[in-house]
Amino acid sequence: MQIDRALATRLATVLKLVMHGKTLPVAAAEAGVSAAEIGRIVKELERELWARAREENGGVDPYTPVTAPAKPAAKPRTPRRLVESPVLPKLEPRPAKAPKAGLALIAYADGGSRGNPGEAACASLITTIEGDELLRRAKRLGKTTNNVAEYEAVLLALDLCRELGATRVTLRIDSELVARQMEGRYKVRHPDLMQLHHRVVLRTRMFEHVTVEHIPRKDNAVADAMVNACLDDKELD
Repeated sequence: MQIDRALATRLATVLKLVMHGKTLPVAAAEAGVSAAEIGRIVKELERELWARAREENGGVDPYTPVTAPAKPAAKPRTPRRLVESPVLPKLEPRPAKAPKAGLALIAYADGGSRGNPGEAACASLITTIEGDELLRRAKRLGKTTNNVAEYEAVLLALDLCRELGATRVTLRIDSELVARQMEGRYKVRHPDLMQLHHRVVLRTRMFEHVTVEHIPRKDNAVADAMVNACLDDKELD
């Protein structure tokens, strides 16, 4: 089986990330390897290993089960006297329970930089669909642009939703550029944003459904305050 050098490097990165505790989908997304590509390589390796096993076993197909020795015939038992068994009431089948709906969460995300580029941070607030807060987190990003910080905020929000076990996510952000690029209405032209956009697309595929909502800045005030608190090295409220 032939694997090009670049793909081998990415696969090695996936294995390192998995060894460090990340799940396979997350590791594959960060290494830039699609799940379909990993599945294809695994199948090719499986076929090659079975082919070698057949050669070493003299052409015997490893899938063919070995015939077990025949069991001796059981001795006929002397029939016992039939005892009339009591009539039991019939059990009515219970109605099948409807499958539980997956966990749906709302994620507020915001990123910002002081200067463009400048010192930047991103933050995310996760709530239930009823508005109850579940988790909030912020992190510094070093020196970068405001748009990069906005994309990093989206990645952080999706990772937190995955951590909480969500299957459906409503992502609320005040960056029109990022929202429209995620919807496919705006093209991604900047090289740095192209890479981040690709990572975001891979993250969204880990959920059953992701909805992107562009909201006014005032409706994202909590996440915005978290970004500023992080840049000021203050405790998150």
